[in-house]
Amino acid sequence: MKLPDWKGKTVMVVGTITNDVRVQEVPKLKVRALQASIRAWSCILKAGGKIFTFDQLALELRKGCGTALLSGPCKGREVYRHFGKAPGSPYSHNKPYVLSKGQKFEQARG
Repeated sequence: MKLPDWKGKTVMVVGTITNDVRVQEVPKLKVRALQASIRAWSCILKAGGKIFTFDQLALELRKGCGTALLSGPCKGREVYRHFGKAPGSPYSHNKPYVLSKGQKFEQARG
């Protein structure tokens, strides 16, 4: 929780919270999520945090004030790798819609 205006807020995740071995220190968090893995649950509780479900949120905070909603990347789908300049053109880093990439595949005629 690095943002200063998030202090005292509850983090909401519409999904599953899993453990990450790369994180050495877990800060004290108040989290609301659909699910949490056992290791993630124990790490958050060890740091002094709390984990709740969304039905408990509806009972405590009816309007959802004091919460911060986290979401994943909007353009995380594989389809977005193909969008942009044509593959093969200069300064293009897009993925072509072919099975094989190389010098002898999908050669233009003309």
